[in-house]
Amino acid sequence: MLQEQSRFYQQLLFFMDMLLVGCAWIAAYYLRFEVLVNWPVPLPEWHPLSRYLTFFPWILISAALTFWASGLYVPDRAQRWTTLIRSVAKSVGLALIITMAFLSFYRDFNVSRLTILLFAALTPISMVTLRLCIYFYVRSARRRGRHLRRVLIVGAGTAGRRLAKSFELYPWMGFQVIGFLDDHKTEDPDVLGKVDDVLLLLDSAENPIHYVYIALPLHAVGKIETLLSSLSTRLVHVCLVPDLLQHDIINSRITDVGGLPVLHIIDEAPIDFRRFVKRCLDVVFSLLILIILSPLLLVIAALVLLSSKGPVLYKQERMGLNGLCFNMLKFRSMPVAAEKESGAVWAQKGENRATPVGRILRRTSLDELPQFINVLKGDMSVVGPRPERPVFIEDFKNRIPRYMLRHKMKAGITGWAQVNGWRGNTSLEKRIQHDLYYIQNWSLYLDVKIMILTIWKGFVNRNAY
Repeated sequence: MLQEQSRFYQQLLFFMDMLLVGCAWIAAYYLRFEVLVNWPVPLPEWHPLSRYLTFFPWILISAALTFWASGLYVPDRAQRWTTLIRSVAKSVGLALIITMAFLSFYRDFNVSRLTILLFAALTPISMVTLRLCIYFYVRSARRRGRHLRRVLIVGAGTAGRRLAKSFELYPWMGFQVIGFLDDHKTEDPDVLGKVDDVLLLLDSAENPIHYVYIALPLHAVGKIETLLSSLSTRLVHVCLVPDLLQHDIINSRITDVGGLPVLHIIDEAPIDFRRFVKRCLDVVFSLLILIILSPLLLVIAALVLLSSKGPVLYKQERMGLNGLCFNMLKFRSMPVAAEKESGAVWAQKGENRATPVGRILRRTSLDELPQFINVLKGDMSVVGPRPERPVFIEDFKNRIPRYMLRHKMKAGITGWAQVNGWRGNTSLEKRIQHDLYYIQNWSLYLDVKIMILTIWKGFVNRNAY
């Protein structure tokens, strides 16, 4: 219910924003060419509105894509009005940069810079004004007790407490938690009684209870069946929240198969608009890196050839998304027959298998640059869990809990574990912990943050050898 209403309000706000963007573009035109026509200097020529309207579809498209990709419509952005203003300013600023970049390629018609400045001011002002009006109206209405829906949560465990906290994060929805029912925490001041008291509480409540959320553990299936049978005799809305928080949940969601609800616990992330944007960013960023660094790549290739006999690139089998293996590319840093006798060996500090050039490439992570080709091919992403060799995974998957869960995300050149120092011969448990954090909290913002941290902290790492 909460998610459905939140999605409705997000979509409604999105269409209102698009309307405001259109109004701001037209208003900026009239302010420039009707009000400020002689400021700061008289215009040498008159620009018809029709010319400016030809740009509007592109402005609307860039604004729509940027607003969604930057997370402007994530519900928790409306918690504080200061956060609201900051998120709008960031999204509009990014949209304007993209718009200006597009207009720079259009040579047939010069758009008035003052019009752009007016548009840049009117757009965020109107969007923030709209949100502030909604914010203060909703807050005022909730304080007066209007449209409140009272919620009773059956189960005061981890899931129940987290559910109550979630309702606090969405105050504009008007869900008010009156308390919990739990058989094991009756001394808790928030617990109003035991689970069997649910009908008594519903019938004796001074104000009606609109929703009952059952947040009991799965082993209490018998109690859940009894509750559902009892609550079916009342008009209250009943929702079931399975307490699955004691398990590792990766990309959870609910789908429908022939009318039967299916809860995904461990799964690959579904394809959505954000994933499409991530893939586009991967391709664009990788192309730019390969083009800009092409002179450096040629120099490295020549040094590798001079260092020892063999190919410039080294192909190494790695495991990626959903266990699919691919050949990850690197600049060759060891002689061709380095593992002929020893077999696959985990890199250790102080080893001397690498060539002199190879040691420098490893210490500076420059040997990883060809992996941008893997990104273009779709084997990898710029940001994600680092892929490992299948021969090592056979050992890790049974020895290290949750290790295989990291393969529910496309492998990356850099990742959350790497920017936090967990690379090379370091704790695998810590690395898995950071990889799972990234998968469970993934966002485009987090990807950009990791990319910046990778550049900021430099490519030289004491654990790279």
